[in-house]
Amino acid sequence: MDTAEQGLEEAPPAVLSLDNCPGTTPGKPQSKNQLKKQRKLAEFADLRKLRREREREKKKQKRREAKEQGLPVRVGPSRKELKKRQASDGSQPGLCVAIDLDYDDLMQERDISKCVKQCLRIYTINRRSAQPGKLHFTGIRRNGHIHNSFKKNDGWENWHVEYHFDRSHTDVFDTSKLVYLTCESEQVLDKLQPNCTYVIGGLVDHNHFKGLCHSRATEAGLATARLPLSEHVDMKTRAVLSTYHVFELLIKVAAGQDWTSAILDTIPMRKGAKAKTTNGKEVQEVEQEQRVEQTEEKLEAELKNTSIVDIKPETKLDSLDS
Repeated sequence: MDTAEQGLEEAPPAVLSLDNCPGTTPGKPQSKNQLKKQRKLAEFADLRKLRREREREKKKQKRREAKEQGLPVRVGPSRKELKKRQASDGSQPGLCVAIDLDYDDLMQERDISKCVKQCLRIYTINRRSAQPGKLHFTGIRRNGHIHNSFKKNDGWENWHVEYHFDRSHTDVFDTSKLVYLTCESEQVLDKLQPNCTYVIGGLVDHNHFKGLCHSRATEAGLATARLPLSEHVDMKTRAVLSTYHVFELLIKVAAGQDWTSAILDTIPMRKGAKAKTTNGKEVQEVEQEQRVEQTEEKLEAELKNTSIVDIKPETKLDSLDS
């Protein structure tokens, strides 16, 4: 056998990265305007803490003014109430979700910031839910790009989240009880199982690495499943959702909401989702019933907000003699 053939056979497989991705272009030297923008962004980041302190002072001043005028200080529950709610529900078996963040080298800087913003939104959705679940962030590389992006958010260490640095979901959980959610899976997720941990890929790639999460899950021998989107709604676009949309669907279904209403409440309007035919009713009839329910809820809310003083007295009827 020739040495050339031996070299071809012994060549290692190519590692998937941003450099050999078919949808990306190699980097170019930065222009003067780009360097100027980077300096402005660095100055903006340095002044972030000062701006946060000013915002907190403004909020405190508004609360003091509202308290003096007898107005409600806040609309929703406080942070302490939300933490107590999570602590009380923590002992009960509920939804367990792991966000797979082991994609540090496959995302550009702007996509990493978007990924961390989605994680922040996931944390907010879970904290404000009536039945919050157990949330895990796995695969974070210590002092990596995602870790450094987390550090830009003040108080991220105090979030009610389990952080797992340099440990993937396969190292933290029992692999037999893991279910990786991917749109390429043939298994449909009809019902949430309390003993399973559902893994959501935290990859923002704009379809550059299509099917990567599914291939990684199958190579690791994990069970995969897809959300029952096509079974409950018709969409104009592809059935690919962002990370926090998938989590929001799971948290709503775990709280007792049915799949159809949860999908319609979560999916953005641009996807044009419409409910499928249910129990022999056409889609138009279902939409009409939903509109009637919404108008009834609005009327009830208006009646509750309307006080007795706001109701004008009825005009007196003219006498019969006139």
